Amino acid sequence: MTNSDVAYPEDGPATPRIQPPRRFRFSVIWLVPIVAAFIAVYLGWTTLSQKGPEITIYLRTAEAIEAGKTQIKYKAITFGTVKSIGLAPDGTHVRVTADMTKEAEPLMLEGTKFWVVRPRLSASSGISGLSTIVSGVYIEFDPSRTGKPADSFTGLEVPPVIQADTPGTEFALDTRQLGSIDIGSPIFYRGVQVGQILGYDSSDLAAGIKIRAFVRDPYDKEVRANTNFWSASGVSLTTGAQGFKLQLESLQAIFAGGVAFDIPNGEKPGPQAAAGTRYKLYADQASADEDRYTIRLRYLVFFDSSVGGLAPGSNVEWHGLKIGQVVDVGLQFDVAKNTARAPVVIELEPQRFQIVGVTSMPNSGDVLKQLVARGLRAQIKTSNFLTGQSVVSLDVDPRAAPAELGTGEAYPVIPTSPNQLDSAMRSVNDILDRVSKLPLDKLVGQANDTLKSFQDLAGGPEIKQSLQSLSGALTSAQELLAQAKTDLGPALQKLPPVLDSAQLSMRRINSTLGSFDQGYGGTSSFRRDLTRLMAQIDEAVRSIRVLSDYMAQHPESVIRGKPQGE
Repeated sequence: MTNSDVAYPEDGPATPRIQPPRRFRFSVIWLVPIVAAFIAVYLGWTTLSQKGPEITIYLRTAEAIEAGKTQIKYKAITFGTVKSIGLAPDGTHVRVTADMTKEAEPLMLEGTKFWVVRPRLSASSGISGLSTIVSGVYIEFDPSRTGKPADSFTGLEVPPVIQADTPGTEFALDTRQLGSIDIGSPIFYRGVQVGQILGYDSSDLAAGIKIRAFVRDPYDKEVRANTNFWSASGVSLTTGAQGFKLQLESLQAIFAGGVAFDIPNGEKPGPQAAAGTRYKLYADQASADEDRYTIRLRYLVFFDSSVGGLAPGSNVEWHGLKIGQVVDVGLQFDVAKNTARAPVVIELEPQRFQIVGVTSMPNSGDVLKQLVARGLRAQIKTSNFLTGQSVVSLDVDPRAAPAELGTGEAYPVIPTSPNQLDSAMRSVNDILDRVSKLPLDKLVGQANDTLKSFQDLAGGPEIKQSLQSLSGALTSAQELLAQAKTDLGPALQKLPPVLDSAQLSMRRINSTLGSFDQGYGGTSSFRRDLTRLMAQIDEAVRSIRVLSDYMAQHPESVIRGKPQGE
């Protein structure tokens, strides 16, 4: 196409028209990014403003802990979430990083305790953490009330026994042996659980074990300056002069151990103890009560007899009451004399008894010298025949041989006297020795000879002749009585000779019995039976004589009978 082919309007070429620029119009669609930007800024500002510190918790294991899910709680309120889990540089622990909220910042102080809450079973607290079976494990913390801000903590393997906000007082107990006491073991006051054991330090066993004991308010006010603490773990079975003694603080103490405290019997309560006061932990209540006797005097006693049943801790008694205890029991053998004796070290406690009528103090030793001069002696006595336990008994014997308080290498020596059992055994042994020295064979031979002589005498002709004469006399008497009714006169004339014959027979029998006495003795059964027979015969003869005399005076009585009233 050429320029000639272009058509132009009649009035010439068109003039270009310049239009003004358009104005910007706000669209509603721009509200979406604007609002999103504001929300992002607000959320960022809110997050930054509420973001708390980032902390690190070192745990032994990360079992059941998940990053982004496991929460950190205090009193069931969430204060943070686990951010990441990794291995600590030393390789022995797990490092857990957690983001905490702004509210948790003032609680993150030195001394704050962390632990993992999971199902647990313990003797002291029973079953805990069952809720985590459904919700999963979480990390709980107990904030400290004092200390500097911190961001690194070491987690506990077990939950703390007492929360930091529990009112009460902590005390320290010193012991040489821990026994069954453990973290969480209960503390009792007169049978009521008033606290628990927080822990113990056994880093220096040579110096002992330090136990941390917490007593809740208001029972902590019952802990006084003169309070005694003792182990109340399990069951205590002791034996003594009173027999068996069973002591049980509670069923809980059987499984978890325990500690009890109280003031000694008979003492007034002292001032209230301050926090951190140190006490000695006794093995039992009896040991705690005996510790109030501060004066202890040691003496030495030598026993030549057996000391079976005597051991360290056995009682030293006076009139059946304890005044001390045995400290040591030994054995010495004298080669030159070929004898053995047992040195026993005893410990007397003068505060257990009173000495009246003396001017010197009981612990000066002068009083004991006077008592020994008056007959004070020591001997061993059996206190319990069932268990065989023995005690050292002190008593004053006015008949004792004169003696003085001896001087030993380490302690004064108290003289002794043999015990009753040894004296009885010695008497029995003396009797047995005398019996063993008797000529028993000779005595038995003589007894056999005597018995043989008696048998010969019993079968001799004199006994037979006497018995035959007696039998004839009795037969004649019977015939006489039979003829009395028919022929009283001749019978009365024949009666005196018959009686004389019977008396002669009695004399012969008495003579024979005299021979029996010489040959065998008057205690044989044959002699006793024969004596009774002779007495009956003598009574019969006497009755016959009385009858004959009466019939001689009243012959008509055979026909008429005996008149009434005679």
